[in-house]
This record gives sequence, structure tokens and C-alpha cells, in this order.
Amino acid sequence: MATELRSRFPKPGLTELTAVDPQAWAKESFEIATKIAYQNGALHRTPKGSVRDCREVEEAAVLPAGYTTIANRILDVRIILASYRLANLIERIL
Repeated sequence: MATELRSRFPKPGLTELTAVDPQAWAKESFEIATKIAYQNGALHRTPKGSVRDCREVEEAAVLPAGYTTIANRILDVRIILASYRLANLIERIL
């Protein structure tokens, strides 16, 4: 999987690698989660707050078409970014 991701997402093509601050990485992830995963709050009737059991939700939101495809691509990019960033950190330490 690592070899495949490296071929699909080579280092030079990832502009996100210019950010070297872990807080910036966390901000990236937060923005992606807010916009993509939670659809800017458009996923109504999802469990919130004290609701811990999905059975308590009368009607769960239906994910839009293509959601899984987009989520998988984002996942792949986040995995390869994490691996490149970890490698860079190890190189700086050594």
C-alpha cells in the first residue's frame, strides 16, 4: 500500500508538505473534517452532544453520492502526508 500511495502522491506534488508545524497539520485535518466529513453541518439528525447510541436517532442522515469515493481519496492523501511528515521529522532528529 505504501508503494502504491507513493506512486500516486509523489512528494513534489503535495503542496501541504510546505507546512512543517503540527498545529498547521491539525488545522488542515479540522478543516477537511468540517467541510467534507461533516458537510459543513449539513448532515442533519446525526448524534450530537449527550446522545451516545445511534439507536436513539430517529432518522440518520443519508450520505451524498460520491461521499465514500471522496473520503477514500482524502484518507489516502492524509496517510501519505503523515508518512512523509514523519520521515522528515525523523531525518531532522537524526
